[in-house]
Amino acid sequence: MPTNRLERFAHNLDWNLLRTFIVVVEEGSITRAANRLLLQQPAVSMALKRLEQTVGHKLIDRRPGRFELTEAGERLHALCRDIFTAVVRLPEAMEPTGHDVTGHITIHTVSHALNPDWDRALAAYFRLHPRVTAGVKVETTSDVIRSVERGIATLGISDGIIPAGLACTPFCIETYALYCGRDHRLFGSEDVRMEALRGEPYVSFISDVLGGPHMGPVTAVRAVGSFGQQVRAIAFNVEEVLRLVIANAGIGMLPVHLARPALSAGELWQLPPYHDLPQTETFRITNPGAALNPAERAFLAHIASVPPFRHPSS
Repeated sequence: MPTNRLERFAHNLDWNLLRTFIVVVEEGSITRAANRLLLQQPAVSMALKRLEQTVGHKLIDRRPGRFELTEAGERLHALCRDIFTAVVRLPEAMEPTGHDVTGHITIHTVSHALNPDWDRALAAYFRLHPRVTAGVKVETTSDVIRSVERGIATLGISDGIIPAGLACTPFCIETYALYCGRDHRLFGSEDVRMEALRGEPYVSFISDVLGGPHMGPVTAVRAVGSFGQQVRAIAFNVEEVLRLVIANAGIGMLPVHLARPALSAGELWQLPPYHDLPQTETFRITNPGAALNPAERAFLAHIASVPPFRHPSS
């Protein structure tokens, strides 16, 4: 494409269409994208059509029961993520450098990801750089990964399937077991067989979805054991799953080290499997393409050597 056509294309492009396209892809639905953008569904559909006309390619294959990016849509989505990351990071990239480090760091994390060495590293960092401010936000697995991809978070702490484009370092390893509450019919029963669990109401994490994008070892146990198909309650943090299992909303998988106090207090009872329990790994994730302010650069260098922590499995 000649230079003058490229310039004309950039001048005529409505950049808001790119943002709309990103949201449509992230939500996997015109309706959900419209709700998130606080727009009417026809307006989002029209924006997608205008963008396709502008770039000269069909971007999403939308048919009954089908919503998939085309090859052109995949390429544009990757470019849009880079554009959004660069734009959202402009104020940070313009921060002046100096010996006295200042700036703001943002950490997005799944709930109850614990590593004692990480806590000590944080304390040491703020002693070294007292003028740095920080924000911590607890999100679902998908939202943490999305925040890092879009350059909104300095660093994410997340389980699940981490996209190849993000830098990923082990943070902690947890062992999970299946539990029921005091009022459950199997509470106090020894040597329960897996068959006894079929059809039992289940309490699930949002990311613990059979066939979902972040299905890991915990979800695999449900699939192999043929239990948990009837999901009665869903929560996005460990504390609420624990509360719901104790309240007998259903059986549920919990980190062994976090369930131990309730187990000792007689509020929980462990169910099968009793051996070869699933382990999940949580990671520190960053976006190598993000423009960082001085505080963020110093922070990522400071925590680079923090080792992963393996929580006790019994």
